[in-house]
Amino acid sequence: MSRMVIAAILIAGISFVSLTIPQPAKADDKRILDVLLKKGIINQQEYDEILKEAKEPFQGPAVEETQKDETPTVSTEEAKPGAKRPPLVGSYADLETRRGGIENLRKNDYRNVWTNVDALLKHNERLSVGIVALKAQYNVDNTDRKPGTTADANTAFAAVPNGARDENGFRIRAAEFYVTGRLTPWSTYYVEVDFARQSEIALNSMYMDVYAKDIPYLKSVYPYVSKIRVGQFRQPFGIEQGTSQGLLDFVNRAYYTDLATAGVDTRVGDPTLNPFGKSNSTGFVQQLDVGVELTSKVPQLPLEPEVQVAVVNGAGRNFNDNNADKDVSGRLILTPTEGMKLYLAGYTGTSFFNAAAGSTVLPNNTDVRKFRQGIMYTYMPPGLPELKLQGEYIEGHDNGFRRRTWYQYVLFRPFSWLPNFEPAYRYEQFTIDTNRPNSTLVRHTVGFNYYFHTNVKLTVNYEIKHDENEGNPFVTAGGGVANTNNKNFLTTQIQFRY
Repeated sequence: MSRMVIAAILIAGISFVSLTIPQPAKADDKRILDVLLKKGIINQQEYDEILKEAKEPFQGPAVEETQKDETPTVSTEEAKPGAKRPPLVGSYADLETRRGGIENLRKNDYRNVWTNVDALLKHNERLSVGIVALKAQYNVDNTDRKPGTTADANTAFAAVPNGARDENGFRIRAAEFYVTGRLTPWSTYYVEVDFARQSEIALNSMYMDVYAKDIPYLKSVYPYVSKIRVGQFRQPFGIEQGTSQGLLDFVNRAYYTDLATAGVDTRVGDPTLNPFGKSNSTGFVQQLDVGVELTSKVPQLPLEPEVQVAVVNGAGRNFNDNNADKDVSGRLILTPTEGMKLYLAGYTGTSFFNAAAGSTVLPNNTDVRKFRQGIMYTYMPPGLPELKLQGEYIEGHDNGFRRRTWYQYVLFRPFSWLPNFEPAYRYEQFTIDTNRPNSTLVRHTVGFNYYFHTNVKLTVNYEIKHDENEGNPFVTAGGGVANTNNKNFLTTQIQFRY
């Protein structure tokens, strides 16, 4: 779009509005043109032509009114009969209505950024900055551990000799900020950084999206290839694993994507859930990886299929690949009925096992083949938007060892007089080895979310854990407190997202 056309649209829109307000608004048009001329966005000839055209009555459509960022003050049950219900506060549909927010920008392919002259002059289409998630958390752990007994890599500075802290207390769980925008008419970029780690600033995502329909020589492959993504990103597989920190419904992610391996008793020969021996991945399903992803969306077909396929290193976030093989991850997303999404996912790849020599029956520096498959769904009934159901079932195979995990959760807003209060419950199982008895981890999570605002949420969770591992070295004599994955705790969290 040329500079002259942009300026003409702005002046035409303002001139149309000025028909219903006092005439001094005409002086505002002149001042805006003066600013555009001074900034070099238009030249003198364009300046004169726009002034001439502005004198004629405007015949085009009215400029769309900027949406207000307001939290509903009444229950959806009190809406006028026949009127469409507003989206629930804090829901994804609600986030998509917020101008300048990342969900709104993505929904509109970054084409709906210039909402005023100030945004135009600052070129906000090319640069938009916001908060993915800023989370302050307080944990209450039912153990008797004292400060200085548990190593913590995030505080391991020279000034802290043992790099440890008490498990009870406040945490900054996430401090994730994003920078995004449109680079060209056919590409956008996204960068996400987490400042919550005290020993490093972690780069989560950094990728570029290219839209085939906007590139003349790629239009022929659209919609078979709708989008190409290159960089480090959340690979396409599960729901919980692929969900941004700021959109999680519970404090902790599901086990399959966030399980700590310390204390999990395994059978001899098991390459474990984390064969890389590093701290930022479970090895069961990586959250983030480096590679290339292709997306195909054909909403015109039955079930509105969407296919996402990625070729990735398989080494996880911020790690170079250490084997010659690449991993392939993908999922098919269907819409069987309104309000439901069904996911069929698969993953195959290679892990490079580099544990200390003599610590396992597997030779050091061994390639371990891994395979994952899963089925997932989310469902929000159109007639009952206050209800959300979500579940995932995933199986995994590593070097002959088979693992299985599943969870089901429900969210519901039961009170019309308290529409922002959302009780939540999740039941989850994770079986470390299906051929080994007593190797299942069980977790109940009960609590609630309360939305003070679309972008401000309080979460309270209590986790009840059961670990069937027998002979675990972390279980004290006489059946005392079990391992680090088996401690009930209460956590509260306040989250900001802008």
